[in-house]
Amino acid sequence: MLLVVLWLIQDVLTVFTGGGMQIPGLFMLGIAYKLLIDEGNDDNLWAIWSAFAGGALWDLRWVGIPGFFTLGYVAVVLVIIQVWGLIPPQGRVSGTGWLVFILLEITQLIPPLLPVLILGGNIGWSYFLYQQIYSLPAIFITMAIYSGKVRDMKV
Repeated sequence: MLLVVLWLIQDVLTVFTGGGMQIPGLFMLGIAYKLLIDEGNDDNLWAIWSAFAGGALWDLRWVGIPGFFTLGYVAVVLVIIQVWGLIPPQGRVSGTGWLVFILLEITQLIPPLLPVLILGGNIGWSYFLYQQIYSLPAIFITMAIYSGKVRDMKV
């Protein structure tokens, strides 16, 4: 339910800005957060299907060419699953701040970068750079929520 709400918030914010401002990928931050918090669950198929469905809806709603964000969303989920799976569970609660930041930044980096690389154009690069700047507060808020959750798990 959280992912649906995040997708809708992201969509409504995009509507309000009229496409003039890039909105951070709240939906992907939600999936990444759930993957990073979900301890002991090896079944991550829900994340792949959620990323696929959310990306396909985003492509059909905004991009018009199905596949750009779908590919980016699924690729990000697969990267997070692989990288996070390399860390033993006892090592995930301490000293992973930079890794968590990098994994959350990947959620904002790869999906909007794919259309720019495939279609090209100078306008695409400026939108991409602004989206990266606007996504930093969302990443820091997600990291703060993650740290609070990890701190509660350690005690």
